[in-house]
Amino acid sequence: MNARSPSWKRNVSIILVSILILVVTVGGIALLLRLFQIKHIVVSGDPAKVEVNAKQFVGNMIFFQSDAVITQIKESNPLIKTIEIRKHFPSTLELVVYKRQPIARLQTTTALVGIDSEGVVTDVLGSDTLPLIQIDVPLVRMGAMMKDEAVKQSVQLIVHTSSYIHIQKIQKYESMSLLAKAQESNIFITQKGDIRPILDTLQTLIMGFRIKGTMPKTIDLRFDKPVVQF
Repeated sequence: MNARSPSWKRNVSIILVSILILVVTVGGIALLLRLFQIKHIVVSGDPAKVEVNAKQFVGNMIFFQSDAVITQIKESNPLIKTIEIRKHFPSTLELVVYKRQPIARLQTTTALVGIDSEGVVTDVLGSDTLPLIQIDVPLVRMGAMMKDEAVKQSVQLIVHTSSYIHIQKIQKYESMSLLAKAQESNIFITQKGDIRPILDTLQTLIMGFRIKGTMPKTIDLRFDKPVVQF
């Protein structure tokens, strides 16, 4: 017995130390969970109706998962483009709301509304200097994403050319075309189809003509090769 006594004592010491470490760890975790429990939710940023489901915010600041909350809020209010969640320790969450902002105005036979870069109808019309998309579509609803191909094509044209050309107005031309009126040129494109090669061609042409110092009156991009008229 005496020969095994030191070993037995060491085992007991190890067990006691392990239990102590476990107790301290569990106690520390419990303290952190209690100390950083979410108690306050603050909404800032753009003015918007934000429906906060308190059940989704039950939890701890450290382990809080924001993606599900952002998705839920955006689904309940499609006019919100994105939300930034900031943690103010020990117990406050700040929701910074960014609403959808129009990049153009959409004129139909029944309404004049704003439309953002993703084709969603906004509750803000925007200034008169924004491009005007004049296309007759069914009744539009705030927060709805436009599905009309001509409108979607027009939005993409405005978004991807805004850095080098200011489009003033886009309207339907004939049955399958769009006419975009810029300050210097009239631009023709198709209402449907992949617009990416059209945008690449248009940018190359515009940059080249500006270097030469002469802008064409018409740029027709509805065919395999662009047709340019001065």
